[in-house]
Amino acid sequence: MPRDPRSRPGPRAAAKRELIVETPVRTFAERGYQGAKVEDVAAELRISKGSVFQHFGSKAGLFLAAYRRAVETLPAWLDAPDDVRAEGFWSVLVYWLERTEHLVQENWARIG
Repeated sequence: MPRDPRSRPGPRAAAKRELIVETPVRTFAERGYQGAKVEDVAAELRISKGSVFQHFGSKAGLFLAAYRRAVETLPAWLDAPDDVRAEGFWSVLVYWLERTEHLVQENWARIG
């Protein structure tokens, strides 16, 4: 029996969505909204651009999901060094994106 498209995604689709949303956080932080391209996110993940749109509907939907992910980890950002925090939100975001592996190993960020 086919799945109702309005139903919650299965585990495989949910895992793919989580994988997709992690990449644009860095892309939007580095290039800004206007400079970020869905094609680049898809290419980095080695998936089709259509797959990104299937999960998020639009570039704006992808940005919103990435923004929500960034906000979820805000408490960890507050632990950034004072000089990085003084440079503003995007500097703090880039600081932590460069240290993502460290965050995962220390369980500071809730992944998935």
